[in-house]
Amino acid sequence: MSGLKDKIVILTGASRGIGAAVAREMAPDGPHLILCARTAEACEETQAAVEALGATPECHGFEVADTEVTKAFIDDVVARHGHVDVLINNAGLGFMGSVQDVPPPAYHEVLQVNVLGPYNLIAAVLPHMTARDSGTIINVTSARAFIPDRYYAAYCSSKAALLSMTQCLHYDLEDSAVQIFALSPGFTQTDMVEAIYSNSEFRAAALTPDQGQPPERPAKVLAWLAREAPADLAGQHNQIQFNDLTRRAGIENV
Repeated sequence: MSGLKDKIVILTGASRGIGAAVAREMAPDGPHLILCARTAEACEETQAAVEALGATPECHGFEVADTEVTKAFIDDVVARHGHVDVLINNAGLGFMGSVQDVPPPAYHEVLQVNVLGPYNLIAAVLPHMTARDSGTIINVTSARAFIPDRYYAAYCSSKAALLSMTQCLHYDLEDSAVQIFALSPGFTQTDMVEAIYSNSEFRAAALTPDQGQPPERPAKVLAWLAREAPADLAGQHNQIQFNDLTRRAGIENV
């Protein structure tokens, strides 16, 4: 796939942070952006921004962990637009604490949002993509899948599961033109990060004591993956660093 003009793009976690930034990054290409969050109202600011930049947006609110609701959402999108070109699973949740201190409902919620949510959307959209033999899926993963630390059990285990699912699905799709990508943005300054690290003890467990990168940096790579879908990166664990990936996406100065 090359270019996003008039493409049907589903983006979860679109109300703020990396999601809102990637929506703005893609908007000048002129896609039809289907912006998703827990409430449709949460995406209104992103909707206005991307419409001004050249995209045709719509907002939807639902829980990605709800299998039936998610399938109904995908079925509605396909019924109205005919297909889905790009699915970006960006919605995510973090909860810090040791295993003994994280309440079971909180642990379950992290797994439901970070693992079951992408699974629900992929399972619902994949039959449509494979029938057309076309489509791009991007899962926002994390290097924390490989970097365990204090207080990170829920988040690390959920991102490890998501990455493994992404890599397995790549092999499942080897006879198809549908491609799936895993992208780990790196430490990014978002509202979620600020809330987590307002606790000084959790802040001390962070990968870096400095501020994270701005959301616009990973957004540029996400948009590039959606636009170009480079076959050599499908099924790989792609991490945003100062490396070949960032050079190819043109973000070294961002």
